Amino acid sequence: MVLKSCLFFALFLLLFSCQTTTENSEELATQTPAEQGASLYTMHCAQCHGEDGKLGSSGAKDLSVSKLSDDKILQIIKNGKGAMPSMKALLETDTNIQLVLRHIKALRR
Repeated sequence: MVLKSCLFFALFLLLFSCQTTTENSEELATQTPAEQGASLYTMHCAQCHGEDGKLGSSGAKDLSVSKLSDDKILQIIKNGKGAMPSMKALLETDTNIQLVLRHIKALRR
């Protein structure tokens, strides 16, 4: 029962994070690459990983202590892992995926 509740919650968060607006796109266009990565992370990742990468809700990993390589992080972002779904469609472009990767690496400091 707990697993079903966690999966429902994860699905709810995924659907909630899918909502994007023209306003968000326009805001991203005026930001620096670092700000863009942070904004994309906030929109699509922070619900489970937390703003600082340490939240870990729904089984999300603590990104601030991650030792994964860039290639492994990219693989997980694109394909998902465990309860985390693929973020490829939400992030839309390889550029956005790279911006999120850079932001995740900045959380390690």
